[in-house]
Amino acid sequence: MICKSVEYFFRNEFEKWGKETLVKPCMLLSEEGKCMYYESRPLSCRMYGLWPEETYKARVDKFEKAYEGLLTREELPLNTQCPYVKRVDDSVELTPEIIEDLFAQLDAIDKKVGDFTDAQMDQKANYRTFHDWLLLKVFGEIWLSKLTSFMLAADKETIQAQVEALKEVISTKFAKDMPDLTTKDE
Repeated sequence: MICKSVEYFFRNEFEKWGKETLVKPCMLLSEEGKCMYYESRPLSCRMYGLWPEETYKARVDKFEKAYEGLLTREELPLNTQCPYVKRVDDSVELTPEIIEDLFAQLDAIDKKVGDFTDAQMDQKANYRTFHDWLLLKVFGEIWLSKLTSFMLAADKETIQAQVEALKEVISTKFAKDMPDLTTKDE
């Protein structure tokens, strides 16, 4: 997961990779396009299709503004909600206030485990893509800043070499430091 996060982090420089868009598939999807972590998927994924329409439209509006000149609204991932997603128990209306409370609860967890300051939390510094959040947790903000500077300055071949070197170091380190969690057939 950490190696894949490194790859996704560097793919932000889409033009260097000959891509025509910033859109990347979710890193949690299998080769077949199915979620590998469906039972423990993030809150935003769980909310897809359930947001109150005006709240969802406001979210898409923010993304559209952020990617102005790069992506049209129609090119934005998840620019509309799936109309076929339904709540199992819809006895309580899902309001913007309930959604805000859910995200506030996640913020409280991030504050405990994420080493975020109050100012960072106010600026939503903990709201990152999954791969960026994971790398932040594993390596820290200074390391991510250095990687960003490198990524912006390096050419595609140098980036690719660095990605492969990082993946090898990460795989070796975690293989050595992590206990063997595999089970043996008896």
